Amino acid sequence: MSSIDKLSIQGVRSFGSNAEDLQSITFSSPVTLILGENGCGKTTIIECLKYALTGECPPGSDRGKSFVHDPKIFGQNESLAQIKMKVRDKRGAEVSICRTMKVSHKRGKATFETMDSTINFLTGAGQCKRENQQDSLSGRTGDIDQAISDFMGVSKAIINNVLFCHQEDSSWPLDEAKKLKEKFDAIFGISEYNKALDKIIKMRKEAVDELRVMEANIKHVEYLKQEMEAKTLGLQKAQQKCEAIKSQCTECEEEMKPIEARLVEIRDIEYEIGKYQAEKVAMDTKHNNCKEQIATISRKIKTLFEGSLVELELEIGSFDQRIFDQRMSEMQRQRTETEEDLQQLKKSSANEQAHLGAQDRRRIVAKQRHQSEQACKAELLKRVKDFCRELQIPIEGDLGGRADLLADVLQDIEGVIMSKQCEITEIGAQNDQADQQRQAKIDELRIDLTKSEQGVAAQEKQREQNQRESEALEVQIQRIEASMQELKQLEKKIADANDLYESTNRKLDPQTVRDAIAGRKKSIAEKQELFKKLDEQLTFLGSMAKLVTEISLKEKEAEKKQQEIHRVRSRHSGNLGKFFKEAISSNYRRSMQGAYDKLRREIQDLNEKANAQKLKEQSFEIKRKNLIAEIARMEKELKESEELIFQKCRSTPYDELLERSKAAISKLQFEHGAHKSAEALYKMYIQKIDAEPCCPLCHHNMSGDEACDLTSELTDEIQKLPDNISRAEKALKAETIKYENLLQIRPNILKVKELKETLPLKKEELGKVEESLGETVSEYETLIALIGEPTHNMELANSMLGDMTLLDEALKDSARLSKDLELQKAKLPASYDSSVSMDALQAEKSQVSKELETERKELDSQQNTFQQHMDALNRLREVKNGLKDRQIKLQEGLQSLPQLKERSQKIDAFLTNVTAEITELKAKIQPLKQNLRKAIEEKERLKESERSKMAQLNAKYNSYKSTDQDIQRLNKEVQEYAKLDLQNDIKKLDEAIEAINKQLKKLATEIDLKTNQLESIKTECLNQQTAERELKDNRELKQLQEKEIKLNESCRALAKQLGNLDFRSVSKEKVDLTKRRDAATVRKGELLGQLGEINSQVNKLQREIDEPRFKESLKNYRKANFELMVTRRSIEDLGQHRLALEWALIQFHAEKMEKINRLIREYWRMIYRGSDIDYIQVKTDEISADASADRRKTYNYRVVQSKNNTEIEMRGRCSAGQRVLASLIIRMALAETFSSNCGVLALDEPTTNLDRANITSLCDALNCIVEERQSQSNFMLIIITHDENFISSLGKITSYHRVFRNDDCKSEIRKVQVG
Repeated sequence: MSSIDKLSIQGVRSFGSNAEDLQSITFSSPVTLILGENGCGKTTIIECLKYALTGECPPGSDRGKSFVHDPKIFGQNESLAQIKMKVRDKRGAEVSICRTMKVSHKRGKATFETMDSTINFLTGAGQCKRENQQDSLSGRTGDIDQAISDFMGVSKAIINNVLFCHQEDSSWPLDEAKKLKEKFDAIFGISEYNKALDKIIKMRKEAVDELRVMEANIKHVEYLKQEMEAKTLGLQKAQQKCEAIKSQCTECEEEMKPIEARLVEIRDIEYEIGKYQAEKVAMDTKHNNCKEQIATISRKIKTLFEGSLVELELEIGSFDQRIFDQRMSEMQRQRTETEEDLQQLKKSSANEQAHLGAQDRRRIVAKQRHQSEQACKAELLKRVKDFCRELQIPIEGDLGGRADLLADVLQDIEGVIMSKQCEITEIGAQNDQADQQRQAKIDELRIDLTKSEQGVAAQEKQREQNQRESEALEVQIQRIEASMQELKQLEKKIADANDLYESTNRKLDPQTVRDAIAGRKKSIAEKQELFKKLDEQLTFLGSMAKLVTEISLKEKEAEKKQQEIHRVRSRHSGNLGKFFKEAISSNYRRSMQGAYDKLRREIQDLNEKANAQKLKEQSFEIKRKNLIAEIARMEKELKESEELIFQKCRSTPYDELLERSKAAISKLQFEHGAHKSAEALYKMYIQKIDAEPCCPLCHHNMSGDEACDLTSELTDEIQKLPDNISRAEKALKAETIKYENLLQIRPNILKVKELKETLPLKKEELGKVEESLGETVSEYETLIALIGEPTHNMELANSMLGDMTLLDEALKDSARLSKDLELQKAKLPASYDSSVSMDALQAEKSQVSKELETERKELDSQQNTFQQHMDALNRLREVKNGLKDRQIKLQEGLQSLPQLKERSQKIDAFLTNVTAEITELKAKIQPLKQNLRKAIEEKERLKESERSKMAQLNAKYNSYKSTDQDIQRLNKEVQEYAKLDLQNDIKKLDEAIEAINKQLKKLATEIDLKTNQLESIKTECLNQQTAERELKDNRELKQLQEKEIKLNESCRALAKQLGNLDFRSVSKEKVDLTKRRDAATVRKGELLGQLGEINSQVNKLQREIDEPRFKESLKNYRKANFELMVTRRSIEDLGQHRLALEWALIQFHAEKMEKINRLIREYWRMIYRGSDIDYIQVKTDEISADASADRRKTYNYRVVQSKNNTEIEMRGRCSAGQRVLASLIIRMALAETFSSNCGVLALDEPTTNLDRANITSLCDALNCIVEERQSQSNFMLIIITHDENFISSLGKITSYHRVFRNDDCKSEIRKVQVG
């Protein structure tokens, strides 16, 4: 158990700051008493103990500025203070604590500063130093306050609030709730656990939130995994299907190879046959055409020329061609002019017809709108007449012919509607006024009813009060009548008490005793003065001895510092030579810091260079990877493009294949166009043949049979044309698709060309990047190797910095100790005489002390005897006064008996009257209720009737309003129609149409004249052409006959050559092979189409699978699932840990509170002598009883007092003495509960505001506590008081410490022996 051995104070508050002002106090077990007057510095001792142990300045010290001795008192700018304390820790080892402070005044402003806080671990009590423990701790090497709390065995809160509580804060148990909670939470030490609970709750809440996010995320991840599995399965199936189709395509190709070879052979045979057949067909066609032309021309020629062809040519040449041409030219010009005039007339006629149609349409629209206008007017007049009839408005005259009369009627209608609206408004206002009157009547009835009911309630309440008063008077009268006998007994007791008081007063003369006590006190004062002189002499000799001892100790300390300096220097002598070329004797820390900074800068420069090389290496590596990826991508694209080009073009060059396709398309387009135009041409030929039986091309005359055959043949060709056109369209479409497919791969052709040019350049660039990367890696490794040695030296310098700091401090301490030694030696006074014996002075002082003790005992005996005599007289006087008070009270009761009886009679009469009045009021209430109910029902009935009437009026008004709106709308439409003036428009349109018809008749006459003129010109031209044509047809007939003979011979020769070739068997074989090839081609095409679709599907699936979200989906799902499970387990574990920790805290809190309240009850019953409070206790109110996983339990504390098992809050209801006593008892209970490792308790002025009885009982309680704890060697009770009687009441006290102010007003501490 920890305890306090000694305390030294210098420069704190009223304690002087000089070396000779140092004051020390040694604490003894079990009780240390400190006595002194107010303001002498007693509480400063508690403040110093508290500051030494916790480092906290006392309250009201302005953060320590008024805690240190004020330097302004002696005209200085700064003042130093030091508190030294020697304690024993909970293991019994000695520990020294030293805290140094300074207050300085600069520019009129005071500043407080803690100079040093040091803990020295001393050896003692037969114990040696523990292993691995430092000799001392300072503010620079550890947390001093925490270390002190650890070795004292109690928390900082208990030291502050329980063990060494300041007098100003001693009543904190009865402070406001918030501060009380903070104090108890700190004392229980659950703040850190509460922080841990809050941290657990926060972590669990964050984990729950994270779990929600994970649960939402895992659904997405699981969906991606399922999609990945489905896509992978689909990819596998598609790949298998693709392989099967490829094998089928290979089979088709193998099957087509022999067919293609045989078809090539047949194609050669067909080429020969086709060549002969084409020649034969051409010859036959020419021969047939020639025959047809001969027949046609023969039919056209009316007179055949009998001569030869030469003679015919001469005849044609003799025809006057010039005259014919001039005549024909003149007729052709007239014909053209006539046709142009005719066309112009027809165009004018068409324009006039269009104009006539437009005017006719406008007239129809105008007539329709005119009819709408008449209908609208009729509807308006009908509505107005009906509405006027309904509103009883008279109409004078015809409304249809007078617009002003219609306007007046409409205005009258508006006036009637407005009057109807005003009438409805007036009726509504009358209804509201009547309803308000009825409501006022109802309110009056309610007020009367309420007054009656309140009157009944008031009378009944007054009757109950008077009844209670009557009963109380009866009881009081009976008690007064019974007290008459007690009054007789009191008179006898008062006489006995007077006799006893007189006899006791005669036993002792108070004045004689007071004189004897005064003489004894004077003798004691003289001996105390002598004792003080002897004590001062001893103090002077003791202070000198102390100074000598301090000089010796400082010399030893200086020697120890020199040994430490030598030890550190020798330890690092080799390393110092490594860092410094010249030896150094001071500022080791600064020098070593400079060397450290230099090495750090060197390493930083090397690191920056290495990082730059690393960044360069990363840049080259990224560039290399990008180039590799780009080259791989380009090679892949090149391979894919080449495969695609090979699939489309095979081994044929692309440009050649494209030109072939283009030529084939041109040929097919020409054939398709020829087939398309052939139908119109054939039909034209048929029409010409039907019109005139001659050849449409050569104009050869034909017979009827020839013309019929030619017409039939042309008709057959026309019927075949759709099939030919369809075949041509299919072939053209197929070739166009092939051409488009070839055009689609043109970008691939260009891309292949570009890739073949770019790939070598990229590979060359990759080689250069790899070469640069190797150089960069080599430079980086070189820089990393160079960093090694400076790093080792920097770590060595860093490890030496602590020792260098200690070395600098040791040098400073050595210099300071040398200076202090010189100062201490200079302090020895010249008059100091070592021959004076302290033993003789001590023996004389002891003799004087014994005589003083004897005198004090005799004085205490006399004072006690005198006090007991006076207490007995006081008790007798109090008994006598109490009896007299009781007698007076009883006499007063007897005197008031007649008045009480009279009052009782008046109350009985009043009760009779009140009962009658209540009965009368209750009889009035029922009729009032009936009248009120009838009035309410009548009001509701009338209100409903008025509401229905108003609804009817509003409905009628709304219908009037709707009819009026319709009439206004119709009137507006009629006015708009009147503005259009439709009758005038119709008249104008009729006149325009009549003029157009006349113009059309005139144009028709002119067209007929021009048509007749044109026909006569055409007839004349035809006669001139017929004569010329006749001669030319005879010449052409002669030529065709010669040509027909030659063609007939050629046809016979070709027929002979075709007869030698077997065309039928070759054609049949070709048809079979073609069917087989086409079937295989179709099948292969279907397979290739399926393969293309499947390949695109495979590529699409592969791209989707290669996407990061699908590629890592399984891994992400497993990771997310693991994280989800771990998070769930962690939430469960956090909840269980939170519940376990909270349960432990609740159990700890309940156990401690039970023990604290048990001790509080015991101490209260032991100490408190009043009867108004049975006991007190600390109540805890749980704030969050419904604690969940996200909330923790907290407690509020309050001190309650109990009387007759009724508890009320003590704060604000207790006296000052009860407040002090309650706070003291609670602190004692807390100390008993929480300071099992520290047996120290300081009580500062415990008797403040206590009466003598409670002071005596407090002394008895403290004595009991001391007797119980005497078995504990380290138990220590420190009591500070100014009450000497309190000290004498404590009992077994052999010595105490007196605090007083000397002549310099500085506080001093002296130990005084008792007895």
